[in-house]
Amino acid sequence: MPKTLYLIDAYYQIYRAFFSVRQPFSSPTGEPTGATHVFCMMLTNLIRRHRPDYLAVAMDVSDETVFRREIDPEYKATRDAPPEDLLVQADRVVDILEALGVPIFRVPGFEADDLMATIAEHTKDDDVRVILVSRDKDLEQLVSDRVHMFDPIKDAFVDPDSLLAEKGYTPAQAIEIQTLVGDATDNVPGIHGVGLKTAAKLIQKYKTAQGVLDHADELTPKQSERVRAFAEQMPVTRQLVTLRRDAPLEFTLADCTLDNLNVAAVLPIFDKLGFSTVREAMSELFGDGKEGAGSAESPKRPEVQADYSLVDNEAGLETLVDRLGSCEVFAFDTETTGLNPVEAKLVGLSFSVESGVGWYVPVRAAVGKVIAEDQVVERLKPLFENPAIRKVGHNLKYDLLVLKQLGIEPKGVLFDTMIASFLLEPMRRSHGMDALVQGILEHEMIPISDLIGKGKHQITMDQLDTERVGEYAAEDADFTWRLFEHFEPAMKGSFVERLFEETEMPLVRVLTTMEHHGIALDTKLLAEIGEEMEQRLETLRHDVHDAAGRPFNLDSPKQLAEVLFDEQGFTPVRKTKTGRSTDADTLQTLAAQGGGPIPGLVLEYRELAKLKGTYVDTLPTVVCKRTGRIHASFHQTGAITGRLSSSDPNLQNIPIRTEAGRRIRRAFVAGSEDCVLLAADYSQIELRLLAHFCGDPALVAAFEEGQDIHRTVAAQVNGVSLEQVTSEQRSAAKAVNFGIIYGQTPFGLARGLGISVAEARTFIDTYFLRYPGIRLFVDKCIDSAKTKGYAETILGRRRPIPELTSRNQAVRSGGERVAVNTVVQGSAADLIKRAMIDIHETLASGPLAARMLVQVHDELVFEVPRAQVEETEAVVRKRMERAIPLDVPVVVDVGVGASWAEAK
Repeated sequence: MPKTLYLIDAYYQIYRAFFSVRQPFSSPTGEPTGATHVFCMMLTNLIRRHRPDYLAVAMDVSDETVFRREIDPEYKATRDAPPEDLLVQADRVVDILEALGVPIFRVPGFEADDLMATIAEHTKDDDVRVILVSRDKDLEQLVSDRVHMFDPIKDAFVDPDSLLAEKGYTPAQAIEIQTLVGDATDNVPGIHGVGLKTAAKLIQKYKTAQGVLDHADELTPKQSERVRAFAEQMPVTRQLVTLRRDAPLEFTLADCTLDNLNVAAVLPIFDKLGFSTVREAMSELFGDGKEGAGSAESPKRPEVQADYSLVDNEAGLETLVDRLGSCEVFAFDTETTGLNPVEAKLVGLSFSVESGVGWYVPVRAAVGKVIAEDQVVERLKPLFENPAIRKVGHNLKYDLLVLKQLGIEPKGVLFDTMIASFLLEPMRRSHGMDALVQGILEHEMIPISDLIGKGKHQITMDQLDTERVGEYAAEDADFTWRLFEHFEPAMKGSFVERLFEETEMPLVRVLTTMEHHGIALDTKLLAEIGEEMEQRLETLRHDVHDAAGRPFNLDSPKQLAEVLFDEQGFTPVRKTKTGRSTDADTLQTLAAQGGGPIPGLVLEYRELAKLKGTYVDTLPTVVCKRTGRIHASFHQTGAITGRLSSSDPNLQNIPIRTEAGRRIRRAFVAGSEDCVLLAADYSQIELRLLAHFCGDPALVAAFEEGQDIHRTVAAQVNGVSLEQVTSEQRSAAKAVNFGIIYGQTPFGLARGLGISVAEARTFIDTYFLRYPGIRLFVDKCIDSAKTKGYAETILGRRRPIPELTSRNQAVRSGGERVAVNTVVQGSAADLIKRAMIDIHETLASGPLAARMLVQVHDELVFEVPRAQVEETEAVVRKRMERAIPLDVPVVVDVGVGASWAEAK
């Protein structure tokens, strides 16, 4: 029986692994590891199950494929730059393969597919079967009795028979098929409207692509026209899809034997990444490794010294109160019956004042003694409300909300270990308790699923016995304290100490109060909106089916792709791992090309269906039964720029520029007839910050004079008076004004405005000539970030930008855009946070009864008694305008109405 050479298409498997991971994973140091882990598990499983005699890897050197670009300069020109997280993990996979000793074949100017084809050619006289570890269709032309493909996910091989059975063509016909179809992913043109099924039928009948062209007159009129239109392109496409078998590489099977693997060298990398499962699997396969790899043992939960106490009687409670009262600081945590702190009931509280010590006070349980909730509140309330005692927690806002429902208003300095982690180490993948304890303290916390289970069988904490909950809860408090011991000294004297103490921690109290208040919802109006939306959706379904000539499932991307590309003749824009893309960008591109109404109708259908499902149908289900209001959560660690994010529901994603979005906002109303909603929105705050930072005289003057900034810029760039500015010129100026902040490119501007790239480039160049201060500011942001490794906001928040050192030009360019965007958008986030704190303190200490309810980017929404509208507006406007002094005027637009939409 011949030996086997398994040849892995590394980037194909890395990409596949990256997009298969549904949630982010990271190492203890914060390095992204999801794709790396999947790749390593694939590698170990392949070795374990198939025991290859030889093993090697083929990889591209870069996106530059010299000989194919010489054939067609547009080859791969439409490919997006890969995500930076993917590139980091690809580099890590290379490190692992090199340490392990797996040969990696890379040749500049050639793709991995060409190298695999060349290696298959090199081994044709050897008694060896070549297994191509990939499911890339480009490799199908190599399949033979000796060369097979292998899909490690399905654990399935592809030989000539299975290829014919699955796809309807033989390996010898694969090049003919690809010549007809092309490859949208690589920007290789094919015959318009011809997919794999149609191509397979044509090749079965006419044998070759040239045969199809020779018999074009036998096809339908539309097919015949399209085939003839492709005649000139056909030889080029054929060259592009044909793999080279003569890449200049040196290959010998002896270099690829598994005897060459050095497992000892790779195990430390697995330890660094936290890959205990991969480490164990590799050790099982190869023992301790050639260089003494060591034991594969990796205990799941290391033992820690801990003294945890269950406080379930009055005497114990008194002792605990005395102990906490004698401390300057304590850490605490709450256990509840649910994730919504406004609706959940308290199950118990845990405390810690030193490492390894924890107490749990139960107030609800199925088994075990508890202390009455009112008694616990009575004894602990003075401790929480003692301003001399500092309070430490992890995600403190949740616990403060739980206490607020019990009538407890904690006072004193707060220290949130989650927010401390976010400010000090913003690139960490997770700032959750379990991840931080694992990464920093090398301890695995008790998973909550061990207590309450998962899915439909999940129970609540009050259905457990006090002993089990006590161990879990005391551990939470103990390790919150240990994180505090780690982060407090790191915070002292750090670059974010003032930001933490003066902005982020005071903001915790603001958000707690906001979430406690919630906002009222007109569910009856929302139901009416839902009925109207459903009627419109049904009309859209009918219109699409009419245009397609048959019914199909609009919600199925696969069925939509068949209608658009196989039946309607649209040309695929790009491909994804699941097939031809039908995403919003693709549909917008197709709609702009004409050729039928379906893309535009589907776009409207999707937008409406998403709004209905996400908001109209869902919002009534999240109304709190006790308060009759929605209590959304606002997160300080959700965006690396410092912007707040929201969830449950996400109020920030309700579109304001569409009629459907505005109608949904009409359902958010004042809670009583005596009140109205007041919405205060910063006017063009990011552009004002841009002017503040760059100091360009012309831009600053425009704001000082209260001019329409977009019209002013359009007039100056085009050399015309304000009165002569056309709507098109103003739109272009507006696009560039905002584009500066978000890294607008000539291509992006051209696409957005429907002009040529040359025209867009000229406009941008003229813009920078007219406002040289902006150009200097952009360059300064980028140079500073390259030198320091991070960008910094007006209050000192730092965002590391590793993309600036990437070897990929597209990724570096993205990092440059991030550098500018972070300074401007991050500073806008700083500004509104300071305003929220100032407004909160003013309202809390004065006679006004207004309540801050919602924050959405640059906007704040308040519920205000009708009799206090003018006074409240004056306070809000003043505090927002003066939150952080700028060198340009800050303008706040204020509106009032019975609903959020009216107030806008």
